[in-house]
Amino acid sequence: MSQPAKILVVDDEANIRLTLSALLTRAGYAVTTASSGEEAIEQIDQQPFDLLLVDLKMPRIGGMQVVAAVRERGLDIVMIVLTGHGSLDTAIEGLHQGIFDYMLKTSDPNHVVERVKEGLAEREQRLRQRKLIDTVSAAVQELRGESAPASAEAASAANERVIAIGELQLDTWRQVATLAGRSLSLTPTEFRVLLCLAEHAGQMLSYTQLVRCAQGYEASELEAGELIKPHIHHLRQKLEPNPVTPRYLLNVRGKGYILQIDEA
Repeated sequence: MSQPAKILVVDDEANIRLTLSALLTRAGYAVTTASSGEEAIEQIDQQPFDLLLVDLKMPRIGGMQVVAAVRERGLDIVMIVLTGHGSLDTAIEGLHQGIFDYMLKTSDPNHVVERVKEGLAEREQRLRQRKLIDTVSAAVQELRGESAPASAEAASAANERVIAIGELQLDTWRQVATLAGRSLSLTPTEFRVLLCLAEHAGQMLSYTQLVRCAQGYEASELEAGELIKPHIHHLRQKLEPNPVTPRYLLNVRGKGYILQIDEA
């Protein structure tokens, strides 16, 4: 029997915490609550969670700061932000941070539970896809290892599927990226964007070139810029020592991006 999904509910209002906790517990989830952003980050550091339900407006550390802390740690957690009032700017910021949904506190509680279910289902599908890729990759490696005459050819093929630029390595078969031995938790789109830049390391790729390469369709320069910028933002959070002053993913203002990593 599989373990119930673990959910962290964060809100400084006790009645909201209790209501959501009761609903989600009744729905079969394992629920932990936090009354502040600080407590939420402590909980995230202490144990794994599958989904985060967080209030936007809280004293000192707000919901978006908690979301940012999750992103900085490279955790695969579904994030839903709750707010007492709508804000287009905050909703757009939420999309850039990879939030699954942005909901009003006045939403029907059953609708919140339904979105939790949908978010967890999407995450489960993503994890299954990763596991399948790992399984197929392991099987291929095992088959290659059993064929002694083809070992040199197999080693060559394995090398061809790995792109290495300095300390950055991209395994195109498994869609796994590492930097200085540290695994980067990338979404499929983020991996494709980074792969496109890595294949043209040191060269600028325009917004339209990146969208064409990573997502396979044509877009105007303006539209492509809006599409690609959130992915670059997320990549910087995972790749850069300090995302505010990037060393690797460099911006050519109004034109595109360059991947610049010194060779070891």
